[in-house]
Amino acid sequence: MTQVAISGRNASLDAVNALINSGTVEIRTGTAAAVDSAPTGTVLAIFTMGASAFNAAASGSSSAILPAAVTATAAGTAGHYVVKDSGGNAERNGTAGTTATDMILNIITFAVGDAVEITSWVFTQPGS
Repeated sequence: MTQVAISGRNASLDAVNALINSGTVEIRTGTAAAVDSAPTGTVLAIFTMGASAFNAAASGSSSAILPAAVTATAAGTAGHYVVKDSGGNAERNGTAGTTATDMILNIITFAVGDAVEITSWVFTQPGS
């Protein structure tokens, strides 16, 4: 089994996180497609990440510097997120919801005009 040291996991996270700086996060319905495929689902809300999107990685994990709340632009149930770099390329995706998901939101069922917040988002680079 291949294993990666914490220093390597941290370096990997920091490199990918740098790609996300000043990018966007789309909250979408349904299940995520493979990250290198066309995104699936309806876009419910779009967040803009800051110039520093994530804190420096430590112990193989990194927490997002949470963006400001946004307004839902479509109605539906959140299922996943897609993070895009500033050029619009998908760099990361994962599950989104109010509990037991990769990204935690304040609501899961959106109506147009609802205030939407990312309340917690930590990404962990596996060690093996």
